[in-house]
Amino acid sequence: MIHRSRSARNRDLALTTLIDLLVQIIFVFTLILISADVMGSETREPGWVTPEAWKTLISIFDVDPSHVREPSAQVAAIKDTYEQLRDDLAACDAKSGACDKQAGRGPGYAPCRDASGVEMVVADATIDADGRIVVTPGRHARELLERQPLGAGAIGAPLSAEQFASLFRPWRERGLTRSPACAFKAEVRYDARTPAGDYEPARRAIANYFTLAAAPKPF
Repeated sequence: MIHRSRSARNRDLALTTLIDLLVQIIFVFTLILISADVMGSETREPGWVTPEAWKTLISIFDVDPSHVREPSAQVAAIKDTYEQLRDDLAACDAKSGACDKQAGRGPGYAPCRDASGVEMVVADATIDADGRIVVTPGRHARELLERQPLGAGAIGAPLSAEQFASLFRPWRERGLTRSPACAFKAEVRYDARTPAGDYEPARRAIANYFTLAAAPKPF
């Protein structure tokens, strides 16, 4: 049972990653194609795409021009495919969030993503030898800090599990107000000398609010 459960979790996570990459590749490639053709000639109207680039684009989205002839219909087919991919990604995110909660790696919500679809790692958390948590902003924290500032002492100061829960509650609630509700991610390191009785409450406090981007690493 444990082996099958792990296999299922690994399969869900792999599927989530693949769909995530596909959506991002398609999005970026679409922008590149359109930008290249729009910027390539000042004489064309804004939004112009060459026939060659358009053929490549509809091929990526598996639109058959022999059956879908009109450009407006092709655009609609591309939109439908993209939205289906986005729905599939949301479903996989929900499954991976449930798996993370079951494994004690997060609160059970899908990962929060930025405007380009990237999962947002907003906190770098360190657990010291006394079990205190020190947080510095993660690589995607700037936008969140601007929209949801934290209280004094949240960043850079050693915190107990209780202090951490109080100071970082606004970020947890910020994720829950999104549609769908989501959890931001955190990267966690810990002092290898930390006693288990001090380490586990700190790790659990972080995982109650943030999904762990990876297994905590010792330093």
